[in-house]
Amino acid sequence: MATGNIAIDRLHLDEVFTGKFVHRPFSQCWKAKCDEVLLVIDDDNAKCSRFTTDRDIADKALSVINKNKREIVLLAIDRQLLTGIEGGIADCALFDQRQFRFVEFKTNAERNAKKNFDKATKQLKNTLRIFSEKLKPKIQFDSAVILSCHVVTSRAFPRNSAMLQNYQLEFALDTEGIFLSFDNKTHWDNI
Repeated sequence: MATGNIAIDRLHLDEVFTGKFVHRPFSQCWKAKCDEVLLVIDDDNAKCSRFTTDRDIADKALSVINKNKREIVLLAIDRQLLTGIEGGIADCALFDQRQFRFVEFKTNAERNAKKNFDKATKQLKNTLRIFSEKLKPKIQFDSAVILSCHVVTSRAFPRNSAMLQNYQLEFALDTEGIFLSFDNKTHWDNI
């Protein structure tokens, strides 16, 4: 089933995310853009992650700097593609032919950084496992693209650099080297 999107077709995502495992059809869960700056939010009202142009909510968004204007796909995962997954899952993924980044938003969390970071990293690891297992019959996911993960918090959220470095190290050890970012800004062309 070709979607016409090179990254989706190359990874066979629309082929493996079908049937009773899936909450919504894959075709309803993704959108692609190639703007120089992309803002991604987890929209509580729409109950999904999405692109936005509203700069007023930028403090709760992941800002993607895309200088080469490559086409980036946003796949809404939690409450869209998948729902009711034990252990939780990432809110969305951003990807192209070379990179695949899972994103977990914790922008409504105001206290207890450790509890929120523990939950976020568990959700990201669970999502990595699910995608790897689903894609295994078609591709070796971790070698088909450069994988990374992001935890997005509001700018007011307390941050301790030593604690974040410990989470990054533990995450890399648990996932065979996958990078974990706590920045709300990323440069797409840097990977």
